Amino acid sequence: MLYRKIWLTSVIIIATLFVIVVRADFDNDTPIQAHITLDPQIVFQTITGWEATAQAGEQDSPAFMNYRDALYDLAANDLGINRLRVEIYSSAENPTDYFANYMNGTASPAEWKQNRQASINDNADPTTLDPRGFHFSMLDHTIENVFLPLQKRLSARGEKLWLNLTYVDFAESPFEHRNAPTEYAEFVLATYQHLQTQYGLVPDTWEVILEPDNTQWSGKQISEAMVAAGKLLQANGFTPAFIAPSATNMSKAIELFDEMMRVPGAPAYLVEFAYHRYSGVSDANLRAIAERAIKFNVRTAMLEHIGSDYQDLHQDLSAGRNSAWQQFTLAYPTDDNGAQYYWINDRDPVNPQINLGRQARFLHQYFKFIRAGAVRINATTTNTSFDPVAFINANGKYVVVVKTSTEGTFAVEGLPAGTYGLKYTTAHEYAVDLADATIGAGEALNVHIPSAGVITIYTKLIPGSVNP
Repeated sequence: MLYRKIWLTSVIIIATLFVIVVRADFDNDTPIQAHITLDPQIVFQTITGWEATAQAGEQDSPAFMNYRDALYDLAANDLGINRLRVEIYSSAENPTDYFANYMNGTASPAEWKQNRQASINDNADPTTLDPRGFHFSMLDHTIENVFLPLQKRLSARGEKLWLNLTYVDFAESPFEHRNAPTEYAEFVLATYQHLQTQYGLVPDTWEVILEPDNTQWSGKQISEAMVAAGKLLQANGFTPAFIAPSATNMSKAIELFDEMMRVPGAPAYLVEFAYHRYSGVSDANLRAIAERAIKFNVRTAMLEHIGSDYQDLHQDLSAGRNSAWQQFTLAYPTDDNGAQYYWINDRDPVNPQINLGRQARFLHQYFKFIRAGAVRINATTTNTSFDPVAFINANGKYVVVVKTSTEGTFAVEGLPAGTYGLKYTTAHEYAVDLADATIGAGEALNVHIPSAGVITIYTKLIPGSVNP
């Protein structure tokens, strides 16, 4: 028995020395190319969600019912989508329900396309709503086929699906809401009341107008519509929260925002400065957007750019201080063109294939781990080839995402004691898990990535806690 105890003690000592030697060899022989330092005392924005436009091919793919459930499982549990842009077309105010007619076959696709954003005033009195002049069949179709199924999956995770209702009007009609703020307000209230009555839903935010630089809305018109709608919502027991200007051009977004803020009452109703990345993109414009957001105490969000990748996301999170971000649609039956997170191969409708887009594979490194309520903290690097963003989730767990332009090893300093997961994606490898790493208080975590890409370091277990 004594011999066995001595033998076991010797094995433990040798094993411990081996671990120490291995760690020392790693520290000494592997050059540290960057030191990343976290400072949780310096905080920036809070994340509200990773957004997708609520489009999943539900109208266009014969295979939709065969891939729907698997798609929403992946979106909620793997990619991490937790915010949806649900569009409401201006034609919801029209005595003819063109969408319902299109869906039941009494209107041709051409007729639907011609009238899908044709608005007709319900009556001449914005204080008296005529229900015969409003139709919400298209909105209902989106809510029932996309929003509610995804909401169910997020609820099962103990999470919320953010509803961002977005007004869309790219067509000219004799009656335009932009020219009648009180009529726009009536439209907004009618939509809120319909969603509340029909589904028990209240939008978390309302995006005033999608891409006003394509629709002839001025900054003054945006704010006048927003203020009128905000007052009417409040008078009817709702809490208004508006997003604008959502311009395609970043320079134009700044111009529109400045014009908006000159309208009396506007700053009280705006909660998010949104922009798209289609043109006018520059570091100076991104800084200008962030500066205005700080000045007026609003969030920032990049809410559409087909083809945007993790390079854009990383910059929008750091320099742009984004609280929400969107590439574009959730899914669509097409090729991998960067317009949707998931592209669907439905050539065999019985056995459709769901594919995560090439760019979305990198976005996954951020979306999956940085959750709603996460607060960005300060993270500095001694080598910009290893560029970090760092967050503390609402549950206290840390996430550090490092964008690298090269293969190499770096040290992360300032992490609390605990066990950390490490996952990376490169041009040739997707979501590769490295061995978990456990560090004590005050210890640095050394990380290696085999080539340029993105690597995520995330808390798996805090000492004294139970692994969720």
